[in-house]
Amino acid sequence: MICIFKHSQIWDLRGMYQQTSSIAFRPSRVSCTPGTRKIVGANSLRYHMFCAKKGQIESGQLPPCEDSLMQHTLRANYQAAIWRRSLENLPDVPAPSAGHGWELDDGGSLKIRWMAGLPAPDVVLNLISCTCRRTCRPSDCSCILNGLKCTVVCKLQGCSNMVQDDAIVAQDANDSDGDSDD
Repeated sequence: MICIFKHSQIWDLRGMYQQTSSIAFRPSRVSCTPGTRKIVGANSLRYHMFCAKKGQIESGQLPPCEDSLMQHTLRANYQAAIWRRSLENLPDVPAPSAGHGWELDDGGSLKIRWMAGLPAPDVVLNLISCTCRRTCRPSDCSCILNGLKCTVVCKLQGCSNMVQDDAIVAQDANDSDGDSDD
């Protein structure tokens, strides 16, 4: 499947420090071949591909969501602006963490901002769970692989990836299981 994102304003942005979010960057149309079906937006394409594989696909095999694509576009545009001014003496360069797809961590180091919002709606995040038995490791834990904390729905309770509030709720739920009204 070949997909082409078409957007007329993207060429107007190349090499400018202008924030693409002010233009509300969204691919206006995604043309996929084979077939003549028109899919509008990266999120729709992602959903269509997920459904086509009947859910049997890893998230890394899907195209990025619109939020992630936007952050990547901001970083690429910022880098193009740097290159465009590479021969200028003392170019005026804004901080990459000023809305250009990067952010500062607690130690002041620059890190990639992969997404500005949640990876999925809260309802979906509550459905994701891992089946870890002894420890949650980044190579095996589906929660860690998706950048999520483990919840009360996960098989292993009390792991190091667990949210503290969820651990308290899980303990309260286990305590109430032993209680009976007999």
